[in-house]
Amino acid sequence: MRLAGAVSERSGAVNEDGWGFLGSPEDVTAAWVFDGVTGINGRNYLMGDSDAAWLVGRAHGHLLRLAGGNLPLGEILAQLVKGLIADWHGISAGLALPADYDPPAACLVLAKRYGYGWKALRLGDSCLMVRNTDGAHRLAVASPNNSFDHWLAGEAAKRRAAGVLDVKTLLAEFAPQLKKGRAGRNTPGGYGILEASAAATAYAEYLDLGLPGDILLCTDGYYRAVDHYRLYDDQSLFATSGEAGGVARVLAALRAVEAGDPACQTYPRFKPADDATAVMLRGSR
Repeated sequence: MRLAGAVSERSGAVNEDGWGFLGSPEDVTAAWVFDGVTGINGRNYLMGDSDAAWLVGRAHGHLLRLAGGNLPLGEILAQLVKGLIADWHGISAGLALPADYDPPAACLVLAKRYGYGWKALRLGDSCLMVRNTDGAHRLAVASPNNSFDHWLAGEAAKRRAAGVLDVKTLLAEFAPQLKKGRAGRNTPGGYGILEASAAATAYAEYLDLGLPGDILLCTDGYYRAVDHYRLYDDQSLFATSGEAGGVARVLAALRAVEAGDPACQTYPRFKPADDATAVMLRGSR
């Protein structure tokens, strides 16, 4: 598989997404995307641009070390989480964290080649799209929080109609509901997410991709081009992303929509824009 394109762009002051790959651009052996979870603590406590960005940076460094060998995906995740736990203990020692501190977390999709086939793991609501060599498409995009996200977007629309436009103000108002929802992370009946907790290893989704023709990994900020703005459907997003400069065109199109709807009236959503990242891999032709 070759690296056909990659893009990662912040929506605010800090990009809490991340991506990486191993091998060479002409022969990629593993690739991943991260989507750091927006903090609701009122301030950042860790080193770096944000607490989520700190976790994404540390996790990226661990994958550069772990994903290059022949470790099974489950073992890669176990070692990744072990490394994050050690990182967390090292950086949080001595910090005066509030009792209700919301720890940093991130969504992760990792695709890796084993022999001639590919496998993937997924934690959270980032997206994995695959075109098989027979032309059939596979898609993994379902979010475990769709009902809550729709409710949150509706409530945010009411606040914006009343003149409350600042996202930080909205985050502060809805922090109790967000914290309640996040309490279900990596628990039975909840949803999986990458964090510095051994519980994260039990909630990953594993997929056997077989012999894929092409693979698209992207965060939900990039997938907004489909599920929020209807600029593409799944297959046209996949096809466009695989073209020369395609991921940049998709990003430009969705940013244009967001810029034209800053109050989120045409397309109801909690945040006017989100960090967006995509990695497109293409097989030989």
